[in-house]
Amino acid sequence: MNNNDYYSQNQSGEKEEIRFDETDFRNPYSGYYREPQGNGFGADFKVYEEPSYATAPLIDEAKVKNHFSTIGMGYALFAAISFAASLVIQIIVYLINPEFYESTLFLNIVTPASLYLFALPVLLIVLSRCEAKAPEKKKMSFGAFILFLITAFGFMYIGAIIGNSVMETISNLVGHDYSNGLESIIDYENLWITAIFTVIVAPIGEEFVFRKLIIDRTQKYGGLVSIGLSGLMFGLMHGNLYQFFYCFALGLLLGYIYYSTGKLYITIAIHAIVNFVGSILSSLLVPVSEAMDAIDPNDMGAYLEFVEANIGPLLGLVAFSLFTYAAMACAVIFPIVFRKKLQIRPGEVTIPKGKIMSVVILNVGIIVMITLYLLEFGLNLLPL
Repeated sequence: MNNNDYYSQNQSGEKEEIRFDETDFRNPYSGYYREPQGNGFGADFKVYEEPSYATAPLIDEAKVKNHFSTIGMGYALFAAISFAASLVIQIIVYLINPEFYESTLFLNIVTPASLYLFALPVLLIVLSRCEAKAPEKKKMSFGAFILFLITAFGFMYIGAIIGNSVMETISNLVGHDYSNGLESIIDYENLWITAIFTVIVAPIGEEFVFRKLIIDRTQKYGGLVSIGLSGLMFGLMHGNLYQFFYCFALGLLLGYIYYSTGKLYITIAIHAIVNFVGSILSSLLVPVSEAMDAIDPNDMGAYLEFVEANIGPLLGLVAFSLFTYAAMACAVIFPIVFRKKLQIRPGEVTIPKGKIMSVVILNVGIIVMITLYLLEFGLNLLPL
């Protein structure tokens, strides 16, 4: 008998020959575990022996790759349709009522209207082809919620510093002063309008689209793949380097929370609080900070008079600054201290490490999606 001939007994006791090629042993999808337990060919592999023999979980690489490609194509269409819808809406509104075109209400409503009224239905149709399974629901203590919330703030501030630094470097290199697009939709006279869309509409919509829809369809392939893809797509969706870094970091954290608890309302709550403090509350302190910076530092009388007249807002500014630094420190410390409690489970279907990039990222749908988002990044960097 040669190395390619193996026998097993059928139910009647007769021997049946099993033939296979030696290349099957080197193929990670062949269904055989390589179990080195001694010297020699026969000791390295155990074939059809019970109970010690175990077959490796089979995955259809082409099928899994197509699964992620479908997800990527869905989000590529989501991006393209929302961009096109936004452009058409802006043109129509500008032609009909130029004053409304420049209003705070329109600036806040045009993006969510494009995303959720026009692009989301198409995304849902495409993703209906992908099997979905929500993570198992688990409780989160109030203490854990607070720790995650503080860490979320820290990730946001650290990411914002990185994004601002990158954009400042690019501005210096090209000689063009880029403005933060987020600032254009914050109108201090209409903060309540901004708050509705920033603190309510955006967290609900974005958590559904970039947490639930993605993680439900990818968590069976493991937490690293599922959470990483959710964070990457969430960062790319914002379309600019100012927001990419902190949205990517925040997306990873929120993805982990939903993946670990299966409760979307927790991520919506954290997202809403972060948006409120980061955009609404902080914007209320900007006028005081700008007014203080405008005072001549050599005019001590004017400086003291300003402090006396604005003691409340200034104390709030000091408290906010201290909180910012504390949150950034906690964002670095907490993951280290609690690293043993932060567990990411392997998936029901394991993609070999050497295949993750080629299966999850290097497929038609994901490549098209990333290309579209990078084009948006590029458009936002044009010195117009």
